[in-house]
Amino acid sequence: MFNFFKKQPKEILDCLGYFEIKPYHYFESNMTYAKNDLVLKNEFVKVYTRLYKSTIFVFTFVENEKGFKKDQYNYEALKDKIDAIITEEHKAVINLIVFKNNTEETVKIAKETVVNTKKEFNQTFVYDAEKIRLKYYRPVPSFYSLYNHYAEAMMFDLGAIDLEAR
Repeated sequence: MFNFFKKQPKEILDCLGYFEIKPYHYFESNMTYAKNDLVLKNEFVKVYTRLYKSTIFVFTFVENEKGFKKDQYNYEALKDKIDAIITEEHKAVINLIVFKNNTEETVKIAKETVVNTKKEFNQTFVYDAEKIRLKYYRPVPSFYSLYNHYAEAMMFDLGAIDLEAR
């Protein structure tokens, strides 16, 4: 009768953590709402960018991971295209990649080691269509001041419902 008093069993994750999120097809409208600019669009990826408090956000949505090379979809690789859109001075960059398909290949890419510094943050997510969440496999360094900008990107741009890591 009063099941809410029972402690729920802890979910065993196949990832380091996740963010509850809206369905994948909402990401494009989230980008529009947050006033992100489209940098690149083809049948494989869509890349958006926005400036927030001297930090450039680069969002890469991977529709089809076939032949995907992570180093081709970050600020450094798309610098000319992004700088043509964002002409204001910036001090930091946040590169976020979201894979639509939850496959062995996308999980392998998400598990790759990334370099995060005080001026650049990188994270890769895999969308879980079954549970409507973004799974991540690398730790999120919350001790950098850039973490607050990362949280802005997660909540405002990507529409994460809950930033509590599970």
